[in-house]
Order: sequence, then structure tokens, then C-alpha cells
Amino acid sequence: PWNSLHQISSGNPRHNSRNSADKSVAAAWETAAIYQEQHDAACQKRLDALDEIFNERRKVRQEATPTYEYKNNKMKFDLHEPEANCISEERFGSNSNVRYEAFGDGPKFVCGVDVLAEKAKKKNNCLVYSVGSNNDIRFEKAVHTHMSGCEIHTFDPTLADTPFVGGEYATFHPWGLGTDGGSEGAAMHERKNDGERMSFQTVIEKLGHTNRTIDILKIDCQGCEYASMPPLFDLIASGDVQVNQVLIELHFRGSDFTSQLKKFFSAADEAKMRIVHKERNQWGCDGYRCVEYALVSESFLRQANEAVLCSS
Repeated sequence: PWNSLHQISSGNPRHNSRNSADKSVAAAWETAAIYQEQHDAACQKRLDALDEIFNERRKVRQEATPTYEYKNNKMKFDLHEPEANCISEERFGSNSNVRYEAFGDGPKFVCGVDVLAEKAKKKNNCLVYSVGSNNDIRFEKAVHTHMSGCEIHTFDPTLADTPFVGGEYATFHPWGLGTDGGSEGAAMHERKNDGERMSFQTVIEKLGHTNRTIDILKIDCQGCEYASMPPLFDLIASGDVQVNQVLIELHFRGSDFTSQLKKFFSAADEAKMRIVHKERNQWGCDGYRCVEYALVSESFLRQANEAVLCSS
């Protein structure tokens, strides 16, 4: 007994070795935590710097808007160029199961696919609206394949006499977007277009999505965008609705087009949506009358860029 007490009091070699190992592990964890904290802080600074650049670009465009001269119709969209960058942006909407095989007319530029794919793994936590279909379901299929778990809703008032072919991927609604009871987008695809028109607010309430975030809003409604989108942007700005990104084709039409375009982007600015992509439709519209835009909310753009820049 005396020898045992003596060993304990003087320091058992095995006991001391274990204590030393525990201290080493603790020190390693502390070092790792300090490194991670420094890494995260440095990354946030990079994101802050990007936000400053994006804000300055938007400010320059806003200041130029009141006096900008459009010398001809081909210049109508020239003022509204991409002002921010989504590092993980990709062309999305392949007809095959190959993620990046998205070529030609139809696919859209999406920000943060992998971020949304992770979100989609959580039940009822990813929501996609696709407005204007013409039974081209490549986008819905791609979301279903590469963001498995996202809830997808497709809207098209011109398919009343034609079965929707994307039921495997999306829930279909024969509604047009615009104003409640209106007739916006009546010339959509030059097809019969008698479906009911609703505002986004009415659609969101009707579908029970009031407290849900719309992760992707894809919209090509042949002119209804100027009636439907500014009120939606107002809802976003007021905090009543949250939309992470808008993938939209804007159409040049009507004598008041310039004022409509200014109103559209002014409302988007108030909603804190950033222009991250622009693509003229070279497959139609005389090469300049229709332009695809991708707008991403400031908060989601930062989240998507953080996933790339801050991964460790």
C-alpha cells in the first residue's frame, strides 16, 4: 500500500502519459478552433468586400438611369447589365440526367444549386415556381433530379386543352400571373389563353405558401412580367414574401416599355435583388427584343458565395 501511494504521489508514468495526451488533444482542438475562427472572419471580410463592389455597380446604374439616352430600340436593355457575381452560377435545365448538359434555348442560369440541393433534403424546405411552360419541362425535370426534394409548381393558362406532361415532377396550375382578374400575357405563345389571372400574392395565399421562401421563381409569360413582378418585389421589400432568385425573360413591347422597364428594376432594387446574369435571346425576338435575366437576393447570393469561398 505504501508503494502504491508513493507512486501516485510521485507521479505514475502511465497516469502522467495519459494526462499529457489529453492536454495535447485539447491544445490541438483549441488551435483548430482559433484557425477556424480566423478563417471565418477572413472569409466574411471577402464577402463584405464583394458586397461593396456590387453596391457600387448598382449605384452607378441607378444614377445613370434618369438621363440615359436610348438612341434606338436595340439599346433598350443596355443599361441593365450584371452587377454582381454568383461564383457557383451554372446553366441549368438539361433534358438528360447530366447536370451540366444544358445547352441551347430553354435552360436558365441558376445560383447555388448545391446549396439548394442541401436545403431540399429537409422536408418542406425548398420551393420552386415555374411560370410559363408550353409543356417544356426540362427545368422541372432538372430541379427534380439535381435538387431532389424541392416542391415544384408549374403555372400556364394556355394548356387548358392540352394535358400537362410534367406531372411526375411538378404540380400543375392552369393559372396566369398578372393582376387578379386581369388579362396580362394574353398573347402567350399565340395559343388559347383563357386561364384565370392572379397576382403573386393571391397565388401564394391560395397555395398556403405565405410563410415559405420561394427558392427559385422562373418566369416566362410573354409580357405579364410588368404587371406581376413590381407588386411581388414590393412584397419582398416589405418582408411579407421571400424569394431567393428570379429567372425571368423580359420582353420589349408596348409604347411605354421604357417606363415599364425602369419601374421593374427600381422595384427589384428596393427588394434587394441583384442582377447576376443577362443573356439576349438569340433564338428569336430579332435577337434583342427578349432578354433573360437572373436576379438573386442579397442574402442568398452571400450564402451561395460563402458556400464556395468559406468552405474548409
